[in-house]
Amino acid sequence: RWRDRISVLFFPPGVVLTLASLMLLILHVGIFANDVHHFCITRQFNLMSFRSTVIILFSQVMSIWWASMGSLFAELIEDKILRCFALTVLMLNTVMFINRLTLEFLTITYREEKH
Repeated sequence: RWRDRISVLFFPPGVVLTLASLMLLILHVGIFANDVHHFCITRQFNLMSFRSTVIILFSQVMSIWWASMGSLFAELIEDKILRCFALTVLMLNTVMFINRLTLEFLTITYREEKH
C-alpha cells in the first residue's frame, strides 16, 4: 500500500502505467527475437515459446491496455512530452502484438506444410 502512495507522489498520473507497459514491451521484444531466431536461423521449432503463447498474447493485450490508460492520463494532464512517450509506447506495443500474431500464424502454416 505504501509503495503505491509513494509512486503516486513522485510520478505524474499515467507514468507508472506507461513504464509498466514499456517493461512488458522490452520483455516481449526479447521473446519475439528468440522466436524469430529459432524460426528463421536454427529451424528448431521445439525451442520456440509455443507452450506460453496464450500467456504472451494476454500479457501483450494487458500491455496495450496499460499504455492506452497511460496515454489517456497524459492527455488529461496535458503534458506533451508524456503524451508523446505514452503514444509511442502504445504504438510499439500494438506493432509487437501484430508481429507476434503474424509469427504464430506463419509458424502454424509452416509446420502444417513441412511436418
